[in-house]
Parts: sequence; C-alpha cells; structure tokens
Amino acid sequence: MTKRMRVAGWWMVVVAIAATTCRHEAERRQPTPLDLTTVGVIEGEVRFPGTPPPATVVDMSSAKDCAVPNPRAVQTDDVLVRDGKVQNAIVAITSGLGDRIFAVPQTPVVVDQRGCLFSPRVVAAQAGQPVKFLNSDPLAHNVHGSPPKSSGWNFSLGLKGAERTVDVDTPQPVIPIRCDIHPWMQAYLGVYDHPYFMVTGADGRFTLKDVPPGTYVVEAWHERFGSRTANVTLGPKETQTVAFTFGAS
Repeated sequence: MTKRMRVAGWWMVVVAIAATTCRHEAERRQPTPLDLTTVGVIEGEVRFPGTPPPATVVDMSSAKDCAVPNPRAVQTDDVLVRDGKVQNAIVAITSGLGDRIFAVPQTPVVVDQRGCLFSPRVVAAQAGQPVKFLNSDPLAHNVHGSPPKSSGWNFSLGLKGAERTVDVDTPQPVIPIRCDIHPWMQAYLGVYDHPYFMVTGADGRFTLKDVPPGTYVVEAWHERFGSRTANVTLGPKETQTVAFTFGAS
C-alpha cells in the first residue's frame, strides 16, 4: 500500500467518524414527540401579601448623560408588587421532564438599555435561543453576563442603535447581568432546557401550557424575595392551579 493510499484511507475513516458523530448529534437533538391529546396546564399566581419592601432607588446624578433624562432619583424594577401580586418572578418547571428534548425557538429574547436601565429587567429563554441586547440610549453601555455554569460575556454597545446577540447553550440558574459603566443597571436571565417557564406580569399570573402528564417540581424565583417550590402532579388533560407566596414563613 502506498503512502498516498494510506493517507486517503485515514481521511475516509475521519470523514466516516465525523458523519456518524453528526448523525448521532442530530438524532440526539430531535424533539421528543408530545401526545397533544393528553397535555395539560399548570397555572397560578405569585403573591406577596402585606407590605412589600421598597424598591431600590438609584441616583444617576454621578453620570451626567443618565441624569439628563432622569433628573430625579429613579426606582428600579426589583420590587414590583401591586395588590399583593408579584411582577418579574420567573416561574418554571425545574424537575420531572426526564430526558425529553424540545425544539428551540429562533425568535430572540430582546433586552434593551433605555434610560440607563435594562428593560425588561427580568427575562427567560430556552438554552440555545438567541438573546439580543440593544442600546437605545445616546451614550455607551456594556453588557456583562456572569453565568454560573458556562462562559460569561462582556461587550460594549457604544452607540445608540447598537445591538449584539448571545446564545447560552447550557441550562442553569438565573444569570446576573450588569453594565459596568453604570453599576446600578442590573438584569437577570433564566435559561431552561424546555419551554415551560414564564416571567410574571403586573397581575402576578403564569400559565405553562402543553405540559405532558407527570409529577413536577415548579419553582418561582424573584431577585429580592428568593424562591419557592411546589410539587405538582398533572394528569392527562388536567389543569392544576398553584399559588406561590413570598413574605410568609
């Protein structure tokens, strides 16, 4: 056998291994079929009875460009409670889905930098879903993400209209994000390997649809209040209602 033939043979082996690896990877990532005739709903609300703690107030006077559109001290969105209902809580299934695989949305989750604050302050995405950061301010910001289970990022958005997209491929606890130029600018990103999550709005409610029958742990997370969990058993075509209450022992 000539040297050229041996080299060609090795390349054929390499190509075959690569093709097999790609095929197995593609098979591994194929979404698990759901029986839509049996799926149900987990819904409910996140509450804080009584008087919640005050929201954090920031003074932007140290940054002239931020102080111009915000001449007074500004309340952040770290505590938004109205009529006992909690906004900006992430509610998600954290256990019980087994090894199911779910299709990843290609529509990006969008976080803006506007008025020297992140907007929205709390978001969630599936692992691998694009997360787009924008700068709508006429001054420079940066975006510094510190994931606990994957590589972080730190990039500048130096001009109004600048944008950049990141993908977080690893499901993990909520990721803190900040602007190093304006340290009061904080945001949070939850990343999950499934679509069963939601950030509560002003009514404090959440709805997780098309959940297969099973027994689950569902968690409500809030940046100031911590987390609460509930065990939920969902039968075929059932709707289960859960209430998470913060501020109570």
